Amino acid sequence: MKFNSESEHPTIAMDYAPGILSLIKLGLSNVNVKLFEELYNKNTAKNFTFSIYFKDNVLFKKEYIELGSSKICVLNFSIDDGARALYFYNSFIWLQQQNNLRFDRENTVKFGKVELVRETLIVADMVIFRTLSPIVVRQDQKIFLSYSENNAKLFNETLRINMKSRLQEEYSAEFLQMVDTLEFQPIKVKKVVSRNFGLFVEATKGSFVLKGNPVLLNLINQIGLGVKCGSGFGMIAN
Repeated sequence: MKFNSESEHPTIAMDYAPGILSLIKLGLSNVNVKLFEELYNKNTAKNFTFSIYFKDNVLFKKEYIELGSSKICVLNFSIDDGARALYFYNSFIWLQQQNNLRFDRENTVKFGKVELVRETLIVADMVIFRTLSPIVVRQDQKIFLSYSENNAKLFNETLRINMKSRLQEEYSAEFLQMVDTLEFQPIKVKKVVSRNFGLFVEATKGSFVLKGNPVLLNLINQIGLGVKCGSGFGMIAN
């Protein structure tokens, strides 16, 4: 995805998730209106995740990001297998065929090559992951928790509650029982505070071990870990 700007030093807001999500929604609404309305006109769990990788060195300021010379970034998008995955893929193909898509008041974007990335099947019950976007864990829909040694038990309990809440609409009670043994163990993590849709969101990033049933770990690898994954959080890679 390449940004186009008339400015000599193009910038985007530090809170860039609304711009990314608006493009994703634009593509989906032009490919499958029914699915778009199901996801965004109802209180439906967003079981997908995305992250952004900037190709060049960028400068992170307090309120904005100054883009590098190429003005190119990679949008990573992941969803569980099935029909929805195909519709989202087609939505990115539709976006690729458009020119000068509006990103914000200052910038338009052009989508480049759309690539499918082959996943490695997880067969172990303990896997090392790293974050591609920070993990958000939320207690009682109000308090964001980042991992620390002092709150390890509470963090894991809340993480399991969050994952059950996301999965309960689409998965059986038997499947949800696998979440009961899900466990997050840090390797090297830190607290971060991200801007997201006008909110300051406390989150966790870094490397960690995730223990659980391999079937569940494969799903989490696809749809993201924690909450707010549909807004650009919780994308992980092994």
